[in-house]
Amino acid sequence: ASGIDLVLRAIVSDVGSIVFGIIGLFLASGYRLANQDSLSVEMLGQETRSDLLAVFASGAVLLNGVSKLDVTSALAESVVLDGIKLTEPQIFKEKEKVGNEVLWAIESFLKATPSKTAVLLEFVDNSWETLVCDGIVPREDKLRRGTALERNPILDRFRKGSSGETYLPTLQALPGRVEFTYLPSNTQEALLLPISSSEAVNVLVLGSNTAKSFTPRDVAWCQAICTRIGAEN
Repeated sequence: ASGIDLVLRAIVSDVGSIVFGIIGLFLASGYRLANQDSLSVEMLGQETRSDLLAVFASGAVLLNGVSKLDVTSALAESVVLDGIKLTEPQIFKEKEKVGNEVLWAIESFLKATPSKTAVLLEFVDNSWETLVCDGIVPREDKLRRGTALERNPILDRFRKGSSGETYLPTLQALPGRVEFTYLPSNTQEALLLPISSSEAVNVLVLGSNTAKSFTPRDVAWCQAICTRIGAEN
């Protein structure tokens, strides 16, 4: 009985189903090609039905094996971010201006998503300044305080009324990565989320050490929380 069980398990396994399905298709095709000249018209009709049943059965076994394969997309390799890990959020403005909701959101994003860096920026006096940052940040304090560039096309989209998130899954492949001076230099991806109110234009930037690691569910969840916080401010 144990021997029969082993045979049955081998047949219904993913690899076994694929192997036996392919063998069945080859046998059915080979049998038909080898005997088609020696069959009469009547026998040809019967054999055709039998051959079709054999092909369908073998195809079903093959499909069963393929459907059991655990096919997942290969993730990019993670890197060690060039920076230091903060033990607590670094706040550059008054804590009241940042808000407990934002601090809670940043902590949640760092724990529940692939993000390793979180930076909240505000557009003030024609420049983007950091309100708070957390996670792994650049070693130089001046880099954490915002972008030193005069033009920031990616961030400036939010000044022009863009209300949706901006997801950059392969940051190192983009020329625009030079804009992200407030993130570790080898950050692999970035997700930009507006937390804007009627009084200010704020953008939360999340950085990760692995390209293409944010799932659509991660992006939607982060966007929903930031939209809620912006609506309450």
